[in-house]
Amino acid sequence: MAVIPPSPLAQSHTPIAPPPEGDYRANRLFRHMAREEIEALAQQIEHLNYGKGELILQRLDETGGIHLLLKGALLANQYARSGREVGYRRISAGSYFGEISAIDGLPRSVNIVALEDTRVARLPQPLIQALFEQSPRFMRAILEDLASLTRSLTDRLFELSAVSVACRVDIELLRMATMAGGDGQQATIQPCPTHAELAVLVGSQREAVTRELNRLASLKIVSQTGRTLRILDLPALADEIERIGGEV
Repeated sequence: MAVIPPSPLAQSHTPIAPPPEGDYRANRLFRHMAREEIEALAQQIEHLNYGKGELILQRLDETGGIHLLLKGALLANQYARSGREVGYRRISAGSYFGEISAIDGLPRSVNIVALEDTRVARLPQPLIQALFEQSPRFMRAILEDLASLTRSLTDRLFELSAVSVACRVDIELLRMATMAGGDGQQATIQPCPTHAELAVLVGSQREAVTRELNRLASLKIVSQTGRTLRILDLPALADEIERIGGEV
């Protein structure tokens, strides 16, 4: 079993620069851990590259471990027997996936597909087990994120059952804008999902997504050039969600 050094007690020290973007140490999974704890993992982490469209994890796979997304964007999805694709969530750089199977030891519950060229870092199952047993700070992050994921999926279930497609599109745009950061007035989503990818996430068809994006563009709320989608007026987008029956 991998041995993880104990977390040092909080103490005053000289501030250090955060790890660069794309470094496994910058992943949100490690946000509560001490630097020494994180750096001790380096030799046990496997780095992998995937091209756009590649399947990273397949539903019902029995592989263990947790994957950190260092670069790129991913989609968690599943296919019905009819061939219909159901999207659960879009995963952005700095996030991670695979924690549910790592916790309960059961097969993977969804597919994970690369939406663009992607780099991930894989924490093997023996290392995860050691962290579960030896690092309360690691477990704190896992528990917080599982609670957040449960809330998010609850919101999505409500949206699919109770609000219109147009409203679901607007809500998804607001989610992505929030993740992209900004000044509270505007945000840039880059690369933005295609209309087809967005349709999968909101449980609709590409044509309906295109209509709603065109409507928002006519209201000067969004503007798209290639794979760059700019939210020009975040408060107006939030107001539009409320107006057509959603909740912010």
